[in-house]
Formats: sequence, structure tokens, C-alpha cells
Amino acid sequence: MLLFRRLWERELRMIWRLEKNGRTSFIVGTAHFFPYSFRTSLSRLLEETRVALFEGPLDEENMEKVRTAGIGSGNSEELLAQFDDRIIRRIADVLAPEASQRRSDMGLQFFTPAPRDTVFSVLEGMSPWMAFFALHSRFLRKNGWKYSVDMEAYRIAQEMGKRIVFLETIEEQIQVLGSLSQKKIVDFISRMDQWNSYTRRFVKWYLAGDTDKIFSNPYGFPTRDPGIIDRRDDIFFERMLSHMEEGNAAAFVGAPHLARLTTMFAESGFSVSREVPR
Repeated sequence: MLLFRRLWERELRMIWRLEKNGRTSFIVGTAHFFPYSFRTSLSRLLEETRVALFEGPLDEENMEKVRTAGIGSGNSEELLAQFDDRIIRRIADVLAPEASQRRSDMGLQFFTPAPRDTVFSVLEGMSPWMAFFALHSRFLRKNGWKYSVDMEAYRIAQEMGKRIVFLETIEEQIQVLGSLSQKKIVDFISRMDQWNSYTRRFVKWYLAGDTDKIFSNPYGFPTRDPGIIDRRDDIFFERMLSHMEEGNAAAFVGAPHLARLTTMFAESGFSVSREVPR
């Protein structure tokens, strides 16, 4: 078991040290989905902290609020109507069951509905942002992205009995999701054939700790819109500042937020440096 875990574990290079008045805190760039675990790095970091800060609530009750907000009152038909049959077939492939389940359904193969009907039935009633996340997260899971840096850190912090603080309410996070540009969602989905290339590059940049490349968002991921990132940066900075000044805090935010947040802390008198892996 230990050997298997090591095969899927990597050293985290997305940790920045913040120092001010002799007190030290950390800010960590996370990936909400990732193909590798960082349990050892995260455990080592959290052992040194008294409080762990996360973007927003990660418990099941609040996740259910997100699902409820995104399902049942949306119009996914309006979104899907903007794609041609080629993209619809690609979406259907991603949403299809895993190979083992498909084999068990082979006797029904002649009764399988057309791809467009299948896609509409799976995504029916979803808001554009929920349909996008359902599709993209399914794509990542099918490609082995079974870890989440945020969730891994959250669970370790719970296990260690650390104080946990959330920087946004779930209602604020749902509002952000609702503000995503449908035009940008459509554009990103229309380039599904390039998603494998995008994810390979993201893994390379994240493992190297290349925050500049991730922040540049060269593939136009909808949640990394500069307006959304900047607005949330301001909120995160204001709400984490007192904790970071007190010291022994670790804040976990999406990697695209690191570029501006580290600059904001430096401008507020903190010494900011990349934490070198031991």
C-alpha cells in the first residue's frame, strides 16, 4: 500500500512563505482536480500551522447546496444547441459509462439513443456552469485525475484537529459560478479535442510551480477570467490578512490566485519567498 501511494505522490512546489515581524505563514496554490497526491508535503506543512484557510466550505452539506443551485432550474438545451454534431459526439463519449459498465450494457446496444439525445438527457435542467463542470470533471476523472489538493489538505487539517477558516461563504461561491461567461464556456467546450493537451501542460506547470504560466490562462479556462480572479483576490487578501499577520497560518487557494496575492502581500510589508521542498 505504501509503495502504491508513493507511485501516485509528488512533492508540492506551490508553497510560498510569508514573513512579517518575525512571524511566518504560508500560502499554497491548489488544484481542484489533479492526477497526483501531495499528502506528505501537505502533512509536513500543516504540522507547522495553527489554522488552515480555504476558499470556501468543502463539507458535503455545502457541496449539496452547489448541486442544488446548478441543477433543476437551468437551461442546458440552450447551451448544447450551440454545438455541432461532432462536439456533441465528443461530449457523449465523455459522459458515457466506464468500459466495464458499457460491456454489461452491450445487449442494449441496438436501443442506444442518438448522442444528442443522450447528452440532453444527462445534462437536462443544468445551468450552463453546472453542465460545464459536470462535463469537465467527468473528463478529468476518466483520465485518472482522482485527487484534489484542496480536499486532501482539508481532510489532513481535520485529522490534525487544526482550526479551519473559510474565506468565502458557499452563497458567495455560487454567485461566482453564476457569473461565469456562457460565451467562454461554449468556446472552451468547442475545443474539447485539445483538452488532453491542455491538461498535460497544466500538470507540467503545476508540478514545476510555474504560477506565471498557470495565471496566463493560455487555453481560456472559464473560471480563470481576469475579472473573476481579481475580484476574488481582493476578497481573499482582505479576509486572510489578519491570520497571516498573526503567523502560523496556511492559506489554500487556487493556483491562479497566487500571482497577484503574493504581490499584494509583498506590498503590505511581507517578505515573500518560495518554499523550497525538503
